Amino acid sequence: MLFESGKPKNKKLQNFIDKELKFLLALILILGLLNTYKGSFISATVNGKIISRYSLIKELERQGKDLAVDSLISQELILQEAKRKKINITQKDLDKTVENVKKSLEGSQQTLDGFLASQNLTYKDFLKQVRMQLIIEKLVSKDIKISAEKIDKYLEDNREFFPTNLSEKEMRESATSQLKQVELNAKVQELLTNLRNKANIKYFTKD
Repeated sequence: MLFESGKPKNKKLQNFIDKELKFLLALILILGLLNTYKGSFISATVNGKIISRYSLIKELERQGKDLAVDSLISQELILQEAKRKKINITQKDLDKTVENVKKSLEGSQQTLDGFLASQNLTYKDFLKQVRMQLIIEKLVSKDIKISAEKIDKYLEDNREFFPTNLSEKEMRESATSQLKQVELNAKVQELLTNLRNKANIKYFTKD
C-alpha cells in the first residue's frame, strides 16, 4: 500500500508532499496579499508590464538617496536633541507662525494655498516644516546676538536692495531679521556637526 491511515507509507513521498504543500500554501498567501494590497506592491503598469513599487523606491534612492538620507538623519538628530532638552512646540506657536506666513504671502499677493500648490506641498507637510523650524529656533536662537554695528554695516552695504518705501525703522527690522537668519543657519550647521560627531549613525542602504 502506498497510503496507510490517510498518510503515505513511503517517507520520501511524505517529505515530498509536505514540501510541496508548504510551497503551495506560501504561494496562495503571497497571491492573496498581492491581490489585497496591490497598491502596496505595484506603482503602475505599461502595456501590461508591471512597474513595481520596489523599482520606484530604488529609482528614487538612486536619484537622491544620499541627499534624502542625510536630510532624514539631520531631522532625527534635531528631534532627539529637542526631546533631550525638553523643547516643546505648542499649537499656539504653530498658529502664530502660520498667521505670520499668511501675512507675508499676502504682501506679495499670494495665498497660503496657492503657495503650497506651487511648491507641491500638502498642508500637513507644511506644518511639519514649520514645527521643525520652530524647534531649530528654540535650540539655537538664544545664542544669536545681532549688534547695532552689524546692522549698520549691513544697511550700508545693501541699502540699494531695500524697497524705497520702507522707513528707516522697517529697514533696520528687515536687516536684523536677515542677519538673524544667516546666524541661525550657521548655528544649525554647527549644532548638526556636533550632534553627528556624538551620534552612532549606521548606514544600511546599498548603492
